[in-house]
Amino acid sequence: MRRYVIAALGALALDGVNAEAATYRLARVSHYNAVRAQTDRTPHISACGPTRRGQIALSRDLLRQVGCGARVRVTVNGHSRVYVVNDTMNSRYRRTADILVRGVGNARKLGVSKGTLTVLRKGTRYRG
Repeated sequence: MRRYVIAALGALALDGVNAEAATYRLARVSHYNAVRAQTDRTPHISACGPTRRGQIALSRDLLRQVGCGARVRVTVNGHSRVYVVNDTMNSRYRRTADILVRGVGNARKLGVSKGTLTVLRKGTRYRG
């Protein structure tokens, strides 16, 4: 019995690794601030919960694949950083990520570029 439990747990662990190792090419990586002018009338509330540091907003096509609360690595120009998926973008965007930063000047300085997104841990299903 013990062997079967260990084998089943091993199979689940391997299955989870394969499912979470997805990498997506991002057509656009931009930066935003949690202010009314750049969000909606509730900038302190995200699609997946309250706004917090180290979060990223994904286009809805990617958010359906990755899920709320997922840990992802975004690589832009050879530099990578880990974020938590906590928000979504307007429905007109596809294959796009928007990284939350402090200060409008900082967002402008970082600008817009292309990159890749690697899923480190999947999140819960997004139903929006």
